Amino acid sequence: MEFEDVIEKAGGYGKFQKILVWVYLAPASLFMPGYFMNQIFMLSVPQHSCLLPDLGEMFNLTGGDPELLHDLLVSKDNCEVYPLSAFNASAVQTYLDHAGDENWTKLQVPGLERIPCTQFTYDKTNYESTASTQWNLVCDKAHLPSLVFTLSSVSSAVGTVLLGTLSDRIGRRYTFFMTVVVAVLSGLSSILVTNFTAFATLRALNASVMPQIFQLPYIILLELVGPKHRTMMLGVCCIAWTVGLCILPLLAYVCRSWILLGLICSACAIPNMFYLKLIPESPRWLLSQGRVKETLKILERIAKRNGVKLPEDLESDLLKVQHKLAEEKVVAEASSADLLRKARIRRHILIVTTSWVANNCAYYGLHINVSNMSGNEFLNFFLLGLVEFPASFAAWWTMEHYGRRWTNVSYQLLVSMACVASCFIPSGAIVAGVTASLIAKFACTASFMIMYQQAAELMPTPLRSFALGASSAFSSAFSICMPYIIYLGKYGMWIPFLFLGVLAATAGISSAWLPETYGYALCQTIEDAEDFGKNRKFFSLHLVKDRKGYDTKEEKSKELKPLGDDPDAKS
Repeated sequence: MEFEDVIEKAGGYGKFQKILVWVYLAPASLFMPGYFMNQIFMLSVPQHSCLLPDLGEMFNLTGGDPELLHDLLVSKDNCEVYPLSAFNASAVQTYLDHAGDENWTKLQVPGLERIPCTQFTYDKTNYESTASTQWNLVCDKAHLPSLVFTLSSVSSAVGTVLLGTLSDRIGRRYTFFMTVVVAVLSGLSSILVTNFTAFATLRALNASVMPQIFQLPYIILLELVGPKHRTMMLGVCCIAWTVGLCILPLLAYVCRSWILLGLICSACAIPNMFYLKLIPESPRWLLSQGRVKETLKILERIAKRNGVKLPEDLESDLLKVQHKLAEEKVVAEASSADLLRKARIRRHILIVTTSWVANNCAYYGLHINVSNMSGNEFLNFFLLGLVEFPASFAAWWTMEHYGRRWTNVSYQLLVSMACVASCFIPSGAIVAGVTASLIAKFACTASFMIMYQQAAELMPTPLRSFALGASSAFSSAFSICMPYIIYLGKYGMWIPFLFLGVLAATAGISSAWLPETYGYALCQTIEDAEDFGKNRKFFSLHLVKDRKGYDTKEEKSKELKPLGDDPDAKS
């Protein structure tokens, strides 16, 4: 007896589940990019210039002389300026007469050095204001936007662990609504504070709870639908996320103010508070806590909404499921230490983690790098989001026709080639630069989708969640460095692309040593996973159509074989 069998008796994918999917899950997925990525626009740094008094009025200059003097006084990076008190009108005129002379600075007062600019003026083509312009996060403070991104990444990783532990103790539902309250208060407060330290602290606090706003109710809903509809749920999430990703730059373009953008994105979390009565506690979690009566009440509520009547022996079924969940937990805890002791499994986990890191860094890095790309950053971000639609379809089609292994390798190598090509594209070649980034994002999105599926199929059932969670956590920890890698782009736009290109190439080449998984039965034990893929030819392409599980105990003892080799499995 599986918990999915109990759900089917309560109506399977009925009206109750459909309401949760379309009234909560789809809108929540739509708003998620606004929660996660609004900082890219809020912390955008427009072109800046050292702000000086009216030089024309101060030194009696006319025509283009004030602009020329500004260029002579201010350093090329617009961060330092010669003190104006050291000049008079006569000296200024002399300097302007020698402006074309490369050695004009020798005419300066002996020992005179530039001092840091204290005020700046910013290009307002795209923004009226950003957090970077409000606190002058340029020159010696130019690293601070990257610091905010890094703190947010660290906080998100820590928050995921802590809130995950908390949800195991007090339940998914109440943990979810606690995160909503913290997210709304910290998000709105971070917009209203008047100093950068408070802003960075509140943004980090906000980031610590943001992933759980989506993950906790998603897990609850995932457990309330049958296996047949879980792929549909994932599809709804992906489509809604991509739509939200395309809407975000349009919203930022219309708002033009980081405060307005931040308020709107933070306010989008408020409706989550009204889902308290709609979202039930996780029945599977309640069973794991021995709360069978409460589980039964939730199932009765679901069945009533779905228009079905629960069987009278349902409580006995729940007791069987509870016993099985307890056994699975013991097996998982006992086997997790053995997972890394097996050489082939250890190698597979290492390769999967490398691939996960490369895809995560490329996906996250390409979006953060939008401010370094040539052209309009709003349009670039929109296109980076839009390209996910064809990428997801291409990933699905290719991995269903050509398997997981070589398609994943191909897409990752395509990411590498596109990123390396970007290193050689001149900054003025806007179309070529944007096209290369779009190709990288397309391939990265496709690889992410295939890699996730392949990783899930490689790992043994008792430890599948543990293994995937460990790889995901490590990739999140590694991606903490990405904001500073992107920051190095100010010294050369090729630096971030070279880093991503080398990382993607490493992941792509190493992924070739993962066995093909499409068309093979899922590994049920650690022994199955350790033996999976042995004695296969390195250069092989599996074109198979279906997947089937083990039918007999004898099959479990045999090496897993592709269904294409089974005459009965062929169409």
